[in-house]
This record gives sequence, C-alpha cells and structure tokens, in this order.
Amino acid sequence: MPFVMELQPQGFVPAVRCDHCGNHVTAETGLILWSIDSPLAIGSAPVFIACDQDCADALTARYPESQFAVIALDAYLVTLVEDSLEIDADAVREREELAWTIEHTRDEVDQVLD
Repeated sequence: MPFVMELQPQGFVPAVRCDHCGNHVTAETGLILWSIDSPLAIGSAPVFIACDQDCADALTARYPESQFAVIALDAYLVTLVEDSLEIDADAVREREELAWTIEHTRDEVDQVLD
C-alpha cells in the first residue's frame, strides 16, 4: 500500500511509498499511473504510485498489454482533496489542532489528579 503512516520524532505522519521500489515519494517527482484499458463496466481504475519517471516506466513495463495515463502526484492530490472530496484544508487543520489541545489538556488534568 503506497499510502502509509511513518513514525517520525513528532509522531506518526502520512507518507507515500513507490509501488515499484518502495522508496519515499515526493510531491515534486511523484507520479500517479492508471490503466486506460480498464473495462467501462467497473467505472474506475486502480492507481499505481511511482517516485519518479524511471519507476513509472518500470511499473508500466510489468503490463506491456496495457496503456497507462499519468498525472503528477501533487496535481492528483490537489484535485482529490479540493475538487472530488471538497475538503477545506484550513478547517481540517483547525479541527485537528482543537482536538489535540483538548486531548493534551485532558492528559494534564489527569496528571494533576493522580
């Protein structure tokens, strides 16, 4: 699964891994690939994530009978978040900061009461 949670010093953070080599994928070089040969009956196609053009080429070479379309990872994510899912990033950040503050305050109160 290319979308993973990685443990960093600040805690678990989302990350993206390449479907070909397993390396970290950046927004600047990452690519999303999908087969344009998928039957119309299913109405969607699974995607592959590649860390760069070399890995994208290696992924498509695994399926020589298929034709693939490609979009940059950052463009895919912006379209997914803002257009398809209609997520307001600022509202989500505010909600998560508030949830963290509430949890942190609750932990502090528990420590004082112990």
